[in-house]
Amino acid sequence: MPEMLEKIDIHITDHCNLNCKGCTHFSPLAEPFYLNLDNFTVDIQRFADITGSLLKQMFLLGGEPLLHPHLTDFFPVARKAFPNTEIIIISNGILLADQPDSFWLACKEYDIKIWVSLYRLKIDYDKIGARAKQFGVFCGYTGTRTNDENKKDWGNWKLDLEGKQYWADAFSHCCLKNCVTLKKGKLYTCPTVAHIEHFNKYFGTNLEVCEYDYLDLFKTRNNETVLKAMVKPIPFCRYCKTREYQSCCWEPTKRDIHEWI
Repeated sequence: MPEMLEKIDIHITDHCNLNCKGCTHFSPLAEPFYLNLDNFTVDIQRFADITGSLLKQMFLLGGEPLLHPHLTDFFPVARKAFPNTEIIIISNGILLADQPDSFWLACKEYDIKIWVSLYRLKIDYDKIGARAKQFGVFCGYTGTRTNDENKKDWGNWKLDLEGKQYWADAFSHCCLKNCVTLKKGKLYTCPTVAHIEHFNKYFGTNLEVCEYDYLDLFKTRNNETVLKAMVKPIPFCRYCKTREYQSCCWEPTKRDIHEWI
């Protein structure tokens, strides 16, 4: 079987309706953003051309993807470009139970699965399950681990504002390096570098992203280049204190910079 990426993440929105402390996508800091369908179409088709449509999983997420008013318009585009890929919506579930029939029908038609990140919120999970079953749509749960107090397991990834970490070592200890992210025609090895713009803008910092921190799809010729680039450390890794990762419990953000540094 030809080699392929395990998965890619694509933000349908950057903002979210659940503000998580220390979010590695910086969604609590992001201004409202809705991915443009035309831009998505160009990027996803280019990615398909390079890879020969070889990809195990595509995650449509955010932010919270269900905030996008035209989410289902992305389904046929993604499925046409990647007919054999497992396409999955990652949602916190807050809006899921009240999605209209048209949403569920589109998920069924284009074989879109749903994974709900389980935050132990006051959500009617039984109704979500019933709706999914009614329309024959797979709906599972991710992030289900809890501690002895039944609180959701969470983690803190810390940034080094001065960029003094040894980037190869930081990469080797990174928990996010398999979260390849497609954004604005570029592939990134993790969501942190892809979405650091929100952190920089909110806190007035300057964690720099350079041309060696991503792969430009429109300057890339083949899948081999993609596969090699996505498993290598990048200069941006110098900003990540991956050895200082700490397990904790999920809680809402206070948008304090010390959640991230």
